[in-house]
Amino acid sequence: MTEVLPNDPVIDALAVPRHKEIFGHPRGLWVLVLTEGWVAFSLYGLQSILVLYLADHLLQSGHIENVWGMGAVKAVLDILYAPVGIQATAGAITGLFLALVYATPLLGGFVADRFLGKTRTILLGAILMTVGHVLMSFDWSFVLVVVFLLLGIGAAGGLRAQVGALYELDDRRRSDAYQIYSLGVQAAVIVSPALCGMLAMKAWHWGFLTAGLGMLTGLIVYLFGRRWLPEDTVFKASSPRPRLTSREKKTSVLLLVLLPVLALGALPNDEIFDGYLLWGREHYQLTFFGHLFPVSSLVSFDGFISTLMTISVLWFWRMYARHRSDPAEITKVAIGTFIASSGPAVLALASWLYPEPHQISLFWGLAFHIINDIGFSMSYAIGMAMYSRAAPVSLNTIFVACFSLHLFMANLTIGKLSTLIGHIGDVPFWLLHSGASLVAGVILLMCSIVFRSLLAPENVPSGRDNPSHIL
Repeated sequence: MTEVLPNDPVIDALAVPRHKEIFGHPRGLWVLVLTEGWVAFSLYGLQSILVLYLADHLLQSGHIENVWGMGAVKAVLDILYAPVGIQATAGAITGLFLALVYATPLLGGFVADRFLGKTRTILLGAILMTVGHVLMSFDWSFVLVVVFLLLGIGAAGGLRAQVGALYELDDRRRSDAYQIYSLGVQAAVIVSPALCGMLAMKAWHWGFLTAGLGMLTGLIVYLFGRRWLPEDTVFKASSPRPRLTSREKKTSVLLLVLLPVLALGALPNDEIFDGYLLWGREHYQLTFFGHLFPVSSLVSFDGFISTLMTISVLWFWRMYARHRSDPAEITKVAIGTFIASSGPAVLALASWLYPEPHQISLFWGLAFHIINDIGFSMSYAIGMAMYSRAAPVSLNTIFVACFSLHLFMANLTIGKLSTLIGHIGDVPFWLLHSGASLVAGVILLMCSIVFRSLLAPENVPSGRDNPSHIL
């Protein structure tokens, strides 16, 4: 038998007891869903108040002078974005941070596979993230906090690779599993931003400490449920890798080329955590029965809508498959991207009709979030399942980690787009997002036609070109 990359989905799936299932899925899936939900509670709680914390506190005179290493950060921002003003700088820092959030899991995956194993790597990540949240209470440590959080998030990034490891490559439940996994994240987003945002209104450090407690809870859940996950092995560099077939090479290149396309499609959704909050604070009517609520609650609002839309999308495709042939994953991703492109157009129309501050009703926001979340729940969860299944077996963990690079690219772009708020009109600002996503949808639709033989699940060949044949 040829030895393959540890944590490979085929081998790991065989290591999981098949009879231990809950609601038709392995127990390990629910362990990962709960763990990632608490990690998301931590991360999204932070993200929901970060840009506001920077704009209203840390970058203000009397605070920014105390931050260690801020000079180096500004030098990097000048090269990447050249922001002008406090608000633009806050948007640039947030965009860069969120971009790196999706790049560091590659480093974490390498450390887990080669040196520590997943459990110890995730444990290290949880400690770093918790310490980082605590240090957010002090102005001087902000840059150090960013380093701690990024390393911690990277170390904890191996969770999503374990989802695919619970299923065989031809198991149709894999796509559902990633949507359920995403649903756990979205459930956390409903609570975390609102709670952290309300506490941050009293004192910023209370919001960050609450996010840190979520990380600790996720760690406890992961350690308790570790018995239902695949064996934790470490890859030896000297172990030979199976040679890629011609089909696997073509598929690998295609999956890499699709990353910047997926990044364009993700712009409407990823802007929610950056410039959208700054824009929303100036334009939405943020009152409910006469009470002002924090703009960070828009993230919780999105989490609630996103949860409902994910369930709806999951139900729709199950019902659709009962009566018609289920579309290929790449086709679903293309459809989702087209739908998402309409979301920013709604905000552009609202900005054109109500250009004055605090005049836009949240019903416009509701329309934006519904449209965006329908599209993104299809393009992200199903896209992740596509990468997990289509990637060569010997490179599967790497490609699942690489999938997040499209969000890295998207947030790098968001960092620049956010600096345009106040410098270009609101209508063209949102049309830029809509147009980028529309272009991505066209390209993905073309790929679903031209490269269907490489990406469609029903076309996984048998025999030598079948990745499972190497076993």
